[in-house]
Amino acid sequence: GESKLIKTIKKKSSPKDLNVDFSESKLAKTLLLKFRRGVASSDISQALGEALVNKIGQEKSSEFSTFILDTMGSDRLEKGSEISITCKGEKLWASSSSAEGNDTGGSSSIDMKGLCSAIFMVYLGDNPVSQQAKEGFEKGFADLVIG
Repeated sequence: GESKLIKTIKKKSSPKDLNVDFSESKLAKTLLLKFRRGVASSDISQALGEALVNKIGQEKSSEFSTFILDTMGSDRLEKGSEISITCKGEKLWASSSSAEGNDTGGSSSIDMKGLCSAIFMVYLGDNPVSQQAKEGFEKGFADLVIG
C-alpha cells in the first residue's frame, strides 16, 4: 500500500503543502548536490550554514557547517563532484564524491533536532536557494505521486 505521506500528499492541492510535508516527513530522503564548476569546500559549507541560520539557529548552523566541511575531505570540490545528504528521522548522513565517482571524504552522520527538515526547506521553502531545483522537485514529485 501507499505510505501515509503519499496518501496525505495526494489530498493536498498546494505545492507549498507538498514541500512542507515532504521536508518534515520522517521517511528516508536524499538531497544530491552536483557541482557544475569547481568550488572551494569552505564556500560550500559556509553557504549551507548561512542558509540554515534562520531555520535552526547560529549554533546548530555552525555545527552543521563544520560537519559538512569535514565530510568533503578536500579543500576544493571540482566540476562534477557531488555531495549526498540523506535524512531519516532526525539523523543525517553525508558523503562526497569526485566527478569520477571516487569517495572524497568518507561518509559521516550527525543527529540534530530540526536539521533534516531545515535542509530540505532550504531547497523547497518560500525562499529556496535554487528556484529551478524547487520547481523540478515539485514537477517530478507530482508526476511520481499523481501519475
